[in-house]
Amino acid sequence: MSPLSLLPPLALRPTEETDPGRIGEVIALILDAQAWTQPICVERDTLAVLDGHHRLAAAIQLGLARVPVRTYDYAAVPLASWRPEVAPTRDEVLRRALAGRLYPPKTTRHTFAPAPETAVGLAQLVGP
Repeated sequence: MSPLSLLPPLALRPTEETDPGRIGEVIALILDAQAWTQPICVERDTLAVLDGHHRLAAAIQLGLARVPVRTYDYAAVPLASWRPEVAPTRDEVLRRALAGRLYPPKTTRHTFAPAPETAVGLAQLVGP
């Protein structure tokens, strides 16, 4: 796990589609707290999103200039699937991210070691 970084949301590469209703819920949580409390987890070289697709979509809809991100060495992140009919590989996940061919929502399941609590004020994420 890397230190927390602030990156432009459009620099991140999603790997899964999102549920529009869930995006609205995430936006409400962010606005209510006036803070970002859980970083988006990405692969360090491609910036492929491993966890946080709805948070990323919420940031884009809110027009945020940057989002809190933690980068990971993908070889060290356990990968499974929420869907019994899908058995993704790390190479396939990265290829899909680079090509923009997204899995359905909640397909890949990445597991991360506990990280320290983080709260970044919304004011730090807006603007140029």
